[in-house]
Amino acid sequence: MKAARTCGCASERIQSNSSEFRGDRAGMNFPDDLKGKEQFDPLVVFREGLGFVPNLALAQCALPRLMAAHVKLEEAITFRDGAISRVEKERILLSIAADRRDKYCVALSGGVLASLGVPESHIDALLNDVARAGLAAPDQALLEFSLKLSRNALSVRSEDIEELRTAGIGDEAIVEAVVVTALALYRCTLSVGLGPEADFSPRELPLAGNAGADKPSRPVSATESHRRTEQRGPYVPAPYLSQNAFPPFALVQKSHGFIPNFFRTQTLRPDLLRAELDAVSLILMSEDFLTRAQKESILLAGSSANLNSYCVAVHCNLLRGLGLSADEADQIAVDHHLSNLSAADIALLDFAVKLGTRFEESARKDTAELQSFGFSQEQILEGIVVTALNSFANTLQMGLGIEPDFAPPVLFAENKLNPSSARATPMPREGVVHLVDTTLDADTELVAQAQAGNLECFEELVRRHTQLIYRALIAILGDAADAQDAMQETLLSAFKHIGGFQGRSKFSTWLVSIARNAALQRLRDRRNLESLDQNDGAEDCDFRPRQIAAWEENPEQNHSKTEMRQLVERGLLQLPAKYRIIVMLRDIEQLSTDEVARQLGLTVPAVKTRLLRGRLMLREWLAPHLTRSARGAAR
Repeated sequence: MKAARTCGCASERIQSNSSEFRGDRAGMNFPDDLKGKEQFDPLVVFREGLGFVPNLALAQCALPRLMAAHVKLEEAITFRDGAISRVEKERILLSIAADRRDKYCVALSGGVLASLGVPESHIDALLNDVARAGLAAPDQALLEFSLKLSRNALSVRSEDIEELRTAGIGDEAIVEAVVVTALALYRCTLSVGLGPEADFSPRELPLAGNAGADKPSRPVSATESHRRTEQRGPYVPAPYLSQNAFPPFALVQKSHGFIPNFFRTQTLRPDLLRAELDAVSLILMSEDFLTRAQKESILLAGSSANLNSYCVAVHCNLLRGLGLSADEADQIAVDHHLSNLSAADIALLDFAVKLGTRFEESARKDTAELQSFGFSQEQILEGIVVTALNSFANTLQMGLGIEPDFAPPVLFAENKLNPSSARATPMPREGVVHLVDTTLDADTELVAQAQAGNLECFEELVRRHTQLIYRALIAILGDAADAQDAMQETLLSAFKHIGGFQGRSKFSTWLVSIARNAALQRLRDRRNLESLDQNDGAEDCDFRPRQIAAWEENPEQNHSKTEMRQLVERGLLQLPAKYRIIVMLRDIEQLSTDEVARQLGLTVPAVKTRLLRGRLMLREWLAPHLTRSARGAAR
C-alpha cells in the first residue's frame, strides 16, 4: 500500500493534528506560548530527524517536558545509524507494532521505512510474514529476538544472547536491539493511551497478525518468573564508568544514593544511556502535576504486574526513601487494592496496570473514569507517559538480564513469584487479609484490641517495647535528646497508623521500622547523612585496626549480660554514623544484608564493606575494656 503523507509547517501541524487527542481522549491543549513556535527544541529535533513531527509527540503537547523526553529517546535510538542501521531499527519497530496490532505505530514505522527508500513490497512482506521477508540471516535472528522480547520478556534467557552472537551479531548491536525493542513498547503504550491521529495512511494488517502467528503474545507466567530469578546476568558485559568519566551518574547517585545495576549494565552504549537518564529526569523528577510518590507507585504496580522482581525491588526502595513505610510499599507490590492509598490513587494504578499489561482492553472510558476522580488532563497524560516509561524499563531489564541490586520484598516473592507458598489468615478487621501467619507474635491479641480502640492495650504494647525502640534510636542518632524526641514521634506515628498494621511482620518489628525511619529522617534533616549516601572514600580504605586483643564473646566470663550490653551500646556510639547504623541494623536488629541495603539505599557490597569496618572499629574499642576486665578477674 502506498503511504501518503500530508506536509505542512510545524505550527499548522501543532494546531490541527493535536485536535483528535484534544477532543476524544483527555481534552489536552497545546500551550499557547508554544503555538507557532517552530524553534521549540523538540519540534526542531523531530523535523531534522524524521522530516516531520509525529502526532504521537504532539499528543503530549500539554506538558512540553514529556515531549522533550520522547525526542531524547527517539534522537538517540532511531534517528541515526548505530551498531544496527536505521532501516533495521524501523523493521523492528514495525514488526513489534504489527504484532501488537497497533495501527498508529504500524503506519508510523511503515511511513518512515518508505521515506528511507524501502520498497512497499518489502514493507508488506514484513507485515504479512517476517520469516518470508527475505532478510539476511543476522537481521532475521535479531528481529526474531526482538519479537520474543516484546511478546514475553520473561522468556528471554542468556542462551538467546549466545544464539545472536553465533549469528555474528556483536554485543553493541545486541544492546541496541534491546533498547529499540524497549522503545517500540514505549511508543505502543503511548499510542494506546493517547490515541493520536495517524501520520500516514493506515496500513492493513493480515488477519493472522504479524509473522509468528504461531507465537502469539501471551501473559507472563509465575513459573517463568521464578526460573528467571535463578539465572545469572548480565547477558552483555559492560565497562565500568566512574562519575568523573560519565557525569550523569552524579545525578543518579544523588537521587538514588547509589548507581543501580540498571544503569551500570548499559555502559557499553553511553550515548543511549545518557538519553535514557535525560528522559527519566524529565518524566519523573518534576512534581508539578503527579507527585514523585504517585509516579513511583505506578512504576511499582506495573513492574509487579509484569512479575519483574528487579524493578519491584528498586521502586519499593525508592518509595521508602520518599517516606512510605516498608509495609505499605510492599503491599502495593503485592496488591495495591489492599494498601492504604486513596481511592483516587488506586484508580490511577488500575488505569496504569491495565494500559501497561492489558493494553488491548484499554478504552477511552478509562480516561473518563480517572477524570471522575478529579485527575486533571495533565495528570492523566503524565500517568500515561510514566506507564510507557515502565514498559521501556521492564523490557530493558529483562532483555539485558540485569542483576538485582537487592532482593525484592519477601511478600512479593511469595505471593507473586511463588503464589502457592503464600498463606492467608483472617484479620480481626473486616475486609483485610493477613499475608503471613501471626500466631507466633506474642503481641497479636493486644494489637487486635488496640486496633479496636482499646487505649490500655496500646499503652501495654508501648511499655513492652520502649527499651527496644530507644536502643534502636540511640544507636542511630548517637544523642539521648534526639532519641527521646524521635521516641515521641515513633509512638505518635504508631498510634495514628496502628489501624493499618496488617500483621505481615511482628508488631515489634513494625515499631522498630517506624523508629528507624524517624531516626533516619532526623539525620537527613540535620544533614548528617552525607556519609551514609556517599561512596567509601580513601580515608576509609586507610583504616586498620590498631589494637585487637584476643577475647572471646563470653559475656558471663567478662561482664554480666547487662554490663556487656551497655558496653557494646557505648562502643556503638563511638562509631561514625555510616558504620554505626549498619552494625546496629545487621548485628543488633538482625536484619539481613539485603534488607539493610534496601533500607539505606546502598549496594550489598557497600553494606558488607561498611559492616566489616564497623565491626573492626567496635572490636578495637571494646578490646581494652575486655582486656582490663580479664586482668581484674585474674587477680
